[in-house]
Amino acid sequence: MRNTVDSSSVATAVQAGHITGGVHLHQVPPALSTPMPRQLASVPAVFTDREEVLLSLGAVLGRASAGETAPVVVITGPDGVGKRALATKLGHQIADRYPDGQLVARLRAGSPGGPATAAEVARSLLRSLGLGDHAPLPWAEQDLLGLWRSETARRRVLVVLEDASDAGQVLPLIPAAPGCLLVVTCRDPLPALLAHGALHHRLEPLTAEHGLRLLSRIVGEERTGRDPDGAAALVEFHGRMPLAIALAAADLVLQPALPLRAGLPAPSSSGATRSDNPVRDAVDTALAHLSPHEAGFLRRLALVPATDLDLASSAAATGTTRAQARVLLTELAARGLLDTAHRAAVRGDLYTLRPAVRSAAIGVGAPARLAAEEACIGYLTHLLQAARACAQLLTPHHHVLPRPLLRRPVEPVRFTSRHEALAWLEAIAPAVGPAMITAVDSGDPAVACALASDLWPLFHYYRDVSMWIIVYEAGLRAALRWGDPMAIREMSSTLALGLVAAERYSEATTHYSRAAALARVAGDRAGVAQYTSGIGAAFHDAGLNDEAQTFLGDALGLYADLDNRRGAGLAGMLLGSAAARQGNTDFALPILRTARADFTRLQPPDPLNAARALAYLGEGYSLAGQHDLAVAALVQARHEFADVGHRHWIARTTEFLGQATERAGQPNVALGWYTASLNQYAGLASTRDERRLNSRIAAVLAS
Repeated sequence: MRNTVDSSSVATAVQAGHITGGVHLHQVPPALSTPMPRQLASVPAVFTDREEVLLSLGAVLGRASAGETAPVVVITGPDGVGKRALATKLGHQIADRYPDGQLVARLRAGSPGGPATAAEVARSLLRSLGLGDHAPLPWAEQDLLGLWRSETARRRVLVVLEDASDAGQVLPLIPAAPGCLLVVTCRDPLPALLAHGALHHRLEPLTAEHGLRLLSRIVGEERTGRDPDGAAALVEFHGRMPLAIALAAADLVLQPALPLRAGLPAPSSSGATRSDNPVRDAVDTALAHLSPHEAGFLRRLALVPATDLDLASSAAATGTTRAQARVLLTELAARGLLDTAHRAAVRGDLYTLRPAVRSAAIGVGAPARLAAEEACIGYLTHLLQAARACAQLLTPHHHVLPRPLLRRPVEPVRFTSRHEALAWLEAIAPAVGPAMITAVDSGDPAVACALASDLWPLFHYYRDVSMWIIVYEAGLRAALRWGDPMAIREMSSTLALGLVAAERYSEATTHYSRAAALARVAGDRAGVAQYTSGIGAAFHDAGLNDEAQTFLGDALGLYADLDNRRGAGLAGMLLGSAAARQGNTDFALPILRTARADFTRLQPPDPLNAARALAYLGEGYSLAGQHDLAVAALVQARHEFADVGHRHWIARTTEFLGQATERAGQPNVALGWYTASLNQYAGLASTRDERRLNSRIAAVLAS
């Protein structure tokens, strides 16, 4: 019977022929290779000057030191001076030195959703390297960063991090191998990177000659040749800043009849010939040439507290159809007022606004408060309906709160598969925190509670424990302000689940107890059973098996009276596990077999919990001394976890197999299973589990 670990990061697998004949390791055939990531944007055809800078940086990097980590280049300068374009040009010139790929991520300095976290960026970069395609990546920051270091230690990659706000974002992401290169763009120097030998280069505005050349390349030499004074005035007024010149020129290209001086603002009483804030003045001029419809659309985008926007969320926030939004997004991007960040799975093209564009756009038109409220309502409505669609597809058994009545309908997002739903959830994960803050501040706590409820599949599958706790603490605050008992119960119990995952068991039982008390007042026996089972599960995870059996036994009795097979299965498998671990296997095994049977008969199916019940049953057989039944059940459970793509439970069941064979007096076989489990946990960057497996292996070797 061959059983291969479903993990791209695991180099070995365990093969069990005859159960009692031993376990040996063999190499897993290499998986299909992931295409090398080439994420550098194309260099604009009008890119001008910077030859000396590029030659200097290229020469320095050619002599890069053979240190223990990758060399770092930091390109600084004011907004609009061309840092991103220079980093891109440099990357293309030296890309052949980095055969394992060129990666790009934005750190979002000045974004309304806040700067990107190191863990968020590491997740994006690891996905670009092909990890996480077949199973979730870890969510804990230390685990993600550890995996990033492990992966870059064996590769030669170029990494470009754009728009850094401080060194704290950058330091954890420095690749581990000296054969890599990290290029960072930011407004100000990052002195903390000097300890890593970082080379800082401050980028200055273009010379007058090169500013005129840039303008000519955009609007045409014939046009600048007809009005050289107007061209020189435009370049000089905009401080010879590439972005400001490009914004002014883009508007002139779209309106060929305009004279070049139309790219200048109206004359001021001071008669200034040069702007104090070139980029802001260029943005103001570009906004002044927008139609009212375009200006209103851009303003509503600017008012949405999101890190980025796609077509669906843009249409929802602005009250337009997607066809209308597509035209407007394309037009604004052509004018340089929107940046196209990249494409994301399911979401499509993502758009961002530079801070100068965002602040200027917010100042245009009707009072900001009303426009912001309307934009946020549309955006939250979009998130609510898309998250609800994910929940119905991914967690159909999970009870969600009724959706509140919102004032504006939006075009629904539809998912054709579980894979699409999971990809959408992962892509919008960075927006969850800002969205919850917006929902809590919206004045309607029902919106915040509904959003938290509908986002449950994100945490069920990806287990970002820190964000889980943040979201449901906010949801609980909203529910308490609302005063709705059902919302308080749901937010309390879901928060408790996150606290259990964080090993904060006492706090978890407090929240479960609040929910159970409200359920008793409402006469809701199913709710009492659910929250009582939750308390028992918290004690089970804490290793307090006596306390666990008390609560899980009560819950199982309630579920049996209600003929709730799924609830009985959840309580029963943990009750059986706790009893077996206490040595009461005669009591435990029938309960575990019943739990397994309950899950296999459910409609709709619940394959993950069916496999969990089988794994606990296998552990129970082992504790009862029934070794062959134990190994057969555990091997089958591993197959079932592989089918649903749950890598953590594959690793845990492999660990159960090691414990089972160790109990059966087969230390060499146990060592094989433990080694395989350790490799699987390492692939998940699950440090706590790795420590436990290392202890088990050390104990076997010492025996």
